[in-house]
Amino acid sequence: MSLTPPSTELPDPLETELSDDYESLAMDACQLLSETDAQFIMSGFGQDEWPVDVSYDLSTVIEQLPSAMESLRQGRSTEIDLYGQGIERRLIFTTSNNVTEIRCVSRTSWRPHPEVETVPHDEALKLLAGLAGEFGAALRRAAPEFARRTPFATW
Repeated sequence: MSLTPPSTELPDPLETELSDDYESLAMDACQLLSETDAQFIMSGFGQDEWPVDVSYDLSTVIEQLPSAMESLRQGRSTEIDLYGQGIERRLIFTTSNNVTEIRCVSRTSWRPHPEVETVPHDEALKLLAGLAGEFGAALRRAAPEFARRTPFATW
């Protein structure tokens, strides 16, 4: 998972009132980024480029990211559900003995091969924290005033 930041700031300042609800903020932020040349990239489990987009698929990941990162930090199992039509995959993270197993479950005809990938636990944490950092950087570039909102300001 990675996010390539936009090359420039959005030309118009935000004209909408921002919600205090995290999920709404995540959706609004991803909608803004979709109006730029930012690119959300996912790969793995036998597929080099997953069919994901910034406006919807990235939003579903960002909505779940804080709780997934916290669970992973505490060594608890967690998941990220890419529930959007067309992708419909769930990533299940399970940690044991400093190794994180990531299982991909597909709800379409596509089948992951392999179904499970393992990484050192710190690498799994870096993957999620890295996406959060890239998201914060992308927002700072595209819409600096939006990027000052919690939790994006700390990403």
